[in-house]
Amino acid sequence: MKIHPDLPIADGICFDDTLGMDARSVNALAACGVVFLTSFRADDGRIYDGVIIAAHLDAAQAVADRRGLDETVLGPLAVAGVA
Repeated sequence: MKIHPDLPIADGICFDDTLGMDARSVNALAACGVVFLTSFRADDGRIYDGVIIAAHLDAAQAVADRRGLDETVLGPLAVAGVA
């Protein structure tokens, strides 16, 4: 697996759907419960965190599965002050 040195890209696959978004936009989406955190282990043993924007947990897992990086969906991104 080849990880880009500066961008969240593994084997040509972006593993952060919020890449290029400002924090305000990410927080607005997270407040709606549609931003999910992921994690995967690269061949060298390093663990990388990813982000998926999806309507619900099952949809996020489907995206993670399609990426083919053996990602695990950890759960929704929490926003400070939002329950």
